[in-house]
Amino acid sequence: MKLLIKGFRFLRKRIFIPINVLLIIIAFYLRKFLFGFQNAVLYLSKVDKNAVIPLLKFNRASIGKNCDIETGIIIHNCTNFNKLSIGNNCHIGKDCFFDLRDIITIEDNCVISMRSIFITHLDMNKTDLIKYYPSQQKQIIVKKNSYLGANSTILMGIVLEENCFVAANALVNKNVKSYTMVGGIPAKLIKTIK
Repeated sequence: MKLLIKGFRFLRKRIFIPINVLLIIIAFYLRKFLFGFQNAVLYLSKVDKNAVIPLLKFNRASIGKNCDIETGIIIHNCTNFNKLSIGNNCHIGKDCFFDLRDIITIEDNCVISMRSIFITHLDMNKTDLIKYYPSQQKQIIVKKNSYLGANSTILMGIVLEENCFVAANALVNKNVKSYTMVGGIPAKLIKTIK
């Protein structure tokens, strides 16, 4: 019985999962070719977890080794994923949203919890408010060993320094220093991490 289970695990890992990933990649490219990139990106949010990283890499995202990206990733404002850079040993939780109007860099050993949001632009071109708030875009950088709690929102131009902790449901609209914990709306210093 143990041998049978071991054999099934081998088949699943070496044959079934790679075939499934290949079929998902083919379906993505068919959608991209027939219906456009935005339709294919919608499909990306529904694919099996094993296919997420290969699809991102095939569409020019930079993803390091030993990363774990959950299902439900949503990517917006792009024609490919070349503005997304994820370092080694990172975890991206379920249903995270990446606005790729500008570059989003996540360095090594970071945890981005579920439903985190990265917004890289401000655009009010359909309203009269554009007179007061002109369109702009800026990159976001999350430096090494940082943690973002569930439902965190990171706004454009933000740099999260190394070893910082962003509490769940925080709205980060200012840079966060190394070895600090922030939380709230807008995020404020909670404590220094020793």
